Amino acid sequence: MIQSLLRSMELLEVLKEKNRNFSIAELAEAMELPPSTVHRILQTFCEKKYVIRDDRSHTYRLGPALIPLGKAAARGIRLQDAAHSILTQLAKQTKEDAYLVIPVGNKGLVEEFGYEMYMHCGAIRKVLLAWQTPTFIDEYFRTIIIHDQAFPHVRPDDLREELKKIRQDGYAITRGEYVNDAVGIGAPVFNSEGELAGS
Repeated sequence: MIQSLLRSMELLEVLKEKNRNFSIAELAEAMELPPSTVHRILQTFCEKKYVIRDDRSHTYRLGPALIPLGKAAARGIRLQDAAHSILTQLAKQTKEDAYLVIPVGNKGLVEEFGYEMYMHCGAIRKVLLAWQTPTFIDEYFRTIIIHDQAFPHVRPDDLREELKKIRQDGYAITRGEYVNDAVGIGAPVFNSEGELAGS
């Protein structure tokens, strides 16, 4: 391994961890390196705008050149691939099923099995509905709920209140909605832009 490269990456990790400005002394202490070594690494990063120096406080923080790198890296990660190990571990710990559901039109698709159900059916799908735009939700009520097209049948006012509560709580819990005695728990999954990607 290249020692200088490892040190450079460790410095970025320290700057990332606390999300604040650091002095050279603080960075040197955190990395257990001489201040002169830290200063040389910082100079290189500052030239490329990976790190920015605040001239007033003589402190350093992560720079804007890292943003396109992060976005490019994020584009290469499929949500399904990233979620797989987490869901496997969750299922193992709880001894319950754990799924990733992604929004497809008015339905939530269980990615692993490929089957779809309307978004108001069960906790994991209600989360998808709760985080849609008001326009989407209004259209969903007009085309699905009010016309009684979907199972389970629900009262529109009750569902609107439930969706509001899900947004406030940050998760959904349902009991026996379409499988007797089954309890469902759903939570939203957001992408790097803060947009709903699944549940």
